[in-house]
Amino acid sequence: MNNDPKWYIVTGASSGIGRSIATTLLNRGKNVVLTSRTVSKLEDTVRDYTSDRYRIIPWDLSDLSSLNDYAKTVKSQVGAISGLVHSAGTQKTIPLAMTTKDRIDEVFNLNSFAAMILVSLFSKNGYFNNEGTSFVLISSMAAHEGAVGKAIYGASKGAIEGFMLPAAAELVSKKIRLNALIAGIVETPLAEQFLSKATEEQRKALEKSYPLGFGEPEDIAEFAAFLLEDTSKWITGQKFIIDGGHTVRAV
Repeated sequence: MNNDPKWYIVTGASSGIGRSIATTLLNRGKNVVLTSRTVSKLEDTVRDYTSDRYRIIPWDLSDLSSLNDYAKTVKSQVGAISGLVHSAGTQKTIPLAMTTKDRIDEVFNLNSFAAMILVSLFSKNGYFNNEGTSFVLISSMAAHEGAVGKAIYGASKGAIEGFMLPAAAELVSKKIRLNALIAGIVETPLAEQFLSKATEEQRKALEKSYPLGFGEPEDIAEFAAFLLEDTSKWITGQKFIIDGGHTVRAV
């Protein structure tokens, strides 16, 4: 496969969905900037690829005041980008009675505010490929259904969905496309933290609510890769639910 000279950022690339998106792009000949907090995990993600195909830029994206420096660092290393996937996130189970501003900030900073700021920064002149660029935000079904302890997490994902459509309207004149993927339960380390707290009966009931079974990271990665490529050049401002039949299950 011929290598694509364009560069694509994947946040949260050290595990789960983000890692799968990064390797899917690399397998398709793309050049990838991988970002998360942990260098060793990022190095493990790219261990099977040659170093000219990727850049590892570790960063704490929840430190919102540092994101301008992050964007400058990316630009200095790879130039203008052709795509961005914000997959970095935190999933906290926080009962309403235990909700505090600090806990809200912890979830929103990474899940919501970082996504919005990154879209803003990389849509500035010189930071994106003006021949066509694609941004993809990873959301969750938690924003669309009730789950005990998930009010703050669901709100943080709902926030980026609310941001996506008006932002897409503003970006389209720059030939920047912006879409969101809304994932059901995908078997990742983050999801396992939630599932491990469920009883056996609760887990079986949850699995039953997914007619096609729980998802795998590759199920999201393939769709994200499609949205980054020119084959989706006529798609922007859209939300795509990928949930193994969860929303259409018989009840």
